[in-house]
Amino acid sequence: KQWYQRRVAITPGYYVYQELADKFGPTPILLNGQAVCFLLQGKSEQAEDVLQKALDKDSGHPETLINLSIVSQFLGAKDSAKRYISQVKDSHPDHPYVLRLQEKEKLFDEFSSALLSNR
Repeated sequence: KQWYQRRVAITPGYYVYQELADKFGPTPILLNGQAVCFLLQGKSEQAEDVLQKALDKDSGHPETLINLSIVSQFLGAKDSAKRYISQVKDSHPDHPYVLRLQEKEKLFDEFSSALLSNR
């Protein structure tokens, strides 16, 4: 029941993004908003389709690359997820997501090293 209620609550958000896209054109930001709505509804394939349209409009859009990496993980396409993360790291090294991810990777490496040295 909660999942259904969540889907119903998210559906109007999708239509807001669609109205804005109809009025102003489907920008990468609006398409990413639609994709997030799809993803929250459990519609990973539709999210991927919309994100591919956003990528066609701007192949280096960082939010699109990040969201595609997340959707790829949901779809079990780990190689694609890694590729999108690599792209955003290379093209937008100062993006907040990239900086946080690198911080977490560093902490993981430090923790792993500490565990291995205590064996």
